[in-house]
Amino acid sequence: MMHTPNSGQARTRDVVAALTLWGPLSVIVATGALWHSELPAELPRQWNSAGVSTTWPTWIAIVLLGLVGLSSAIVAAFALRQDVAARRRKTFLWSGFAAGMASGAWLLVAGSTVTSSVSTEPQVGAWPVVLMLSMGYGLLPFLIAHRWVDAEHEANCQPKSCRPLTLSKNYPFGYAHARNQS
Repeated sequence: MMHTPNSGQARTRDVVAALTLWGPLSVIVATGALWHSELPAELPRQWNSAGVSTTWPTWIAIVLLGLVGLSSAIVAAFALRQDVAARRRKTFLWSGFAAGMASGAWLLVAGSTVTSSVSTEPQVGAWPVVLMLSMGYGLLPFLIAHRWVDAEHEANCQPKSCRPLTLSKNYPFGYAHARNQS
């Protein structure tokens, strides 16, 4: 039996996991600064079989996708609070998904533009693969973060008198344990 009296307290692994969520924002900011002189005023937003079908202003792409990355990192920082410990890893997973998707979308639209020659229209190429892989970014902080243990359940549960934690209708986001009444 694992008894952890302060299971809601953020551990070093949790802090490291939250810090990893600044990575996608860093990618957007760094590549935006690096490619700034090479980026046109308009970036591709959608492609069809004939090529680029719609565009959007470059500054909107940077701001919008940067805000998604920033919001994800901030949400992860709030997930370090003790009262949300039970949902911390899931928060890291979904925040990482959003941040990864934002940086992947940025790399798709900006990278396809930067890597195409000046005289040709941006081609999608293999950039969608980068987008798909980046959506899995949430697994990194999820796997780094400490697994939450309900200390009260662990402390009060005797091997033969308790069943595993189950979803409870009484607790909107929590778990409750059921005791055998025999």
